[in-house]
Amino acid sequence: MALRPTIQDVLAGLKAEGHVDAEVDARARTTLEIRQKAVGASPWFVKALAGVGAWMSAALMLSFFACVGLWKEEAALTGLGLALAVASVFLRRSTRGPFMEQLALALCMAGVGAFLAGLGAMDQATITLAFTGMVVSLALLAVFPDLILYFLATVGICVSVGVLALEMVGGAGVDVWMLVCAAALAGILLFEPRLRRGQLGARVGPIAFALACAVPGWLLFRSFENSQEGFHYVFRFESEFVPSAYLSLALALLALGTGWRVLREMGLEHEKRVWIPAACALVLLTVMTLNTPGVLVAALMLTLGFHRRSRVMLGLAVAFLLTFGAYYYYDLHITLLAKALALAGSGLVLLGVRQFFLRRESAVLAEAR
Repeated sequence: MALRPTIQDVLAGLKAEGHVDAEVDARARTTLEIRQKAVGASPWFVKALAGVGAWMSAALMLSFFACVGLWKEEAALTGLGLALAVASVFLRRSTRGPFMEQLALALCMAGVGAFLAGLGAMDQATITLAFTGMVVSLALLAVFPDLILYFLATVGICVSVGVLALEMVGGAGVDVWMLVCAAALAGILLFEPRLRRGQLGARVGPIAFALACAVPGWLLFRSFENSQEGFHYVFRFESEFVPSAYLSLALALLALGTGWRVLREMGLEHEKRVWIPAACALVLLTVMTLNTPGVLVAALMLTLGFHRRSRVMLGLAVAFLLTFGAYYYYDLHITLLAKALALAGSGLVLLGVRQFFLRRESAVLAEAR
C-alpha cells in the first residue's frame, strides 16, 4: 500500500461517501493544472542552477570581505554578521524567485556564523555564546520565511540549549533536554493537523524533522562514547550521562503513550488483539535494549512516520534503527556464535509478529469500520 493516497483515491472515496458530486474530477484537474503553471513555471534544473548561483554569489561577496581584512577585527566581524543577518531577513521577505531565496538563505547563514564567530573571538563565555545562539535561532524561526532555515534554526535551538544544559548541569542535563525534545517530536506529529492550522503553520514539518535528527544524533554520540572504553587515544566526553537504562524506561513510557494515542485516532483502543501484542512487543524491546535507548527512539519515529505517512520520517527512522541496531550488536558482551544465534532468533520473532498481525489485520479493520 502506498504511504500517501493518490488524489484520484481521495476523490473516489469522497464521491463514494457522498461528500462531492460526480463532476469533481474535472474541476480538480483544472485546479491542479493552474497551480502547476503558477508554482512550477521554471523547470527544476533551472531552479537548481539559480540556487547554486546564489550560493556562489554569497561566497564571492564574503571572500571579498575576507580579502579586505574584516575577518581579522572581532568587532567588525560581529557587526558585519549582524548586518548580513538582518539584511537577509528583509531580502527574503521582500523578494521572490529561486535565486533571491537562496541568496537570502546563504547570506543569513553566513551572517549568523560571522556574528557568533566574532563573539567567540572576543573571548565570550560558552554560556553567553550558547544563549546568543538560542536567541538568534528563535528570532530567525519567527521572522525568516524559509523551510530550510526553519529546520536549521530548530537544530540551532536544540544545540544551543544542549550546550547550556551541559555547561550548567553536565551530560545528565543534555540527556534530560533530549527527552524533552523526544516528547516534543511525538507531540508535534500526533497533533500535526491542528498545529498546521495554528500559528506554527509551515514550520511544523521542518521542526519535526529537525527534532528527529537532533534526538537520535545525541543518542548516537552517547553510544559512540560508550563504545570507546579502553581506547585512551580517542577524545573522551568528560561529563557523566544519565544511566542508559533510565533513558530507555523513559522513552518506553513515551512510546507507550504515543502508541495509545495512535490507536485512539484509528479507533482501535478497545481492540485487545491489537494493543496487547503491541504492548508486549514494546516491553520485550525495552528489556532487550536497556543499554541502547536509541533503538526505542528509532521505533518511536517509525511509528510516527507510518501514522503520518511521511516517507522522510520513515527513511530517518530506518537509518537510525540500523545504526543503533549495529551498536546494540556491538555492545553484546557474548561470543560471536551467541550473537549470531541472537540475531537469528530475533529475526524469527519479528517474522512471527508480522505473520500474527497479518492474520488479524482484515478482521480487526472490519470490526473497526
